[in-house]
Amino acid sequence: MRKIIASAMLVLFILAGCSVEKYGFDINKNAPMVKVKDIYLDMKLLGKDVTLEGKISSQCGSNGCWFVLQDDTGQVFINLAPSNLTLPPRLGKQSTVTGQVQVVQNELQIFAKGVEVR
Repeated sequence: MRKIIASAMLVLFILAGCSVEKYGFDINKNAPMVKVKDIYLDMKLLGKDVTLEGKISSQCGSNGCWFVLQDDTGQVFINLAPSNLTLPPRLGKQSTVTGQVQVVQNELQIFAKGVEVR
């Protein structure tokens, strides 16, 4: 009986460690998966929805209204405010973002629509 309980608890710990936090809409499987460099090099993506994966390298400290996503090609500002999203402190966590590529004050940003954090 103890082995069964121990096994069940191990499974719960593993599943808890694999949990995904979701904010906003689901990740759009139809939006092209791109690297950060792609949004800077391909202006045809401006105004389009894209999906990116990377690590949260910095984040708004006051109310979680933005973060910077970094992948192996660069980093981009993820703006959560237009969708009224907020994200608790998740610095260093892996994240997937679907959002629209926009220009704000001559800088490219992603206006997030959906965020997953692992």
